[in-house]
Amino acid sequence: LSSRSFALLLMSTKTSSLFLGVALLCVVVLIFLYTYSIGSSPLPNLENGGVATLRNSINVYIFPLPESFNYGLLKSYWSLKSDSRIGSEVDNEARKRLSPRDFERPLPYPENPVIKQYSAEYWLMGDLLAHEELRVESFAKRVFDSREADVIFVPFFATLSAELQLVTNKAVFRKKAAENEDYMRQKKMIDLVKNSEAWQRSGGRDHVYVLT
Repeated sequence: LSSRSFALLLMSTKTSSLFLGVALLCVVVLIFLYTYSIGSSPLPNLENGGVATLRNSINVYIFPLPESFNYGLLKSYWSLKSDSRIGSEVDNEARKRLSPRDFERPLPYPENPVIKQYSAEYWLMGDLLAHEELRVESFAKRVFDSREADVIFVPFFATLSAELQLVTNKAVFRKKAAENEDYMRQKKMIDLVKNSEAWQRSGGRDHVYVLT
């Protein structure tokens, strides 16, 4: 072999060895990361007759607000004859298809995009009320004693309360008056929560509201 050919062969051999070394190093790192992730991932505990629950979770207690502060507001909304505001066309059509029997079970959240974009409290409550077997992978674990809770969820559909007021009597929407049903509803909700044992125990530090 000429000196040039030998140099090229040597360079090729070094390059191949370097590539092989880097590839092996990457494989070792990937195996290590995979093994570590498997070992550190929380495995579900089998409790309550074999239902799996995640170790990494928070205990959530649903504050017992009357239905008039959440699902009752949905009944009021869907009982409206019509809504002339922008985006309400889809809900006006849906009202025509509702029957009295539909009001005997939980009603859907409005499809009006102006309202639906603020529906987090509706979905949170729906998740917490779902059957335990359907919530195996949920981060939040519902408890029925406020003393066992990490957080206390106050299920007030605040956006829906405000939207109802805007439809029925917009003129008093920003007034602290008895005619403003949204204001009176908020005031009553605060009184109920602040007079509860759970609030007295923590001063409200562990209470969660969804206000948008």
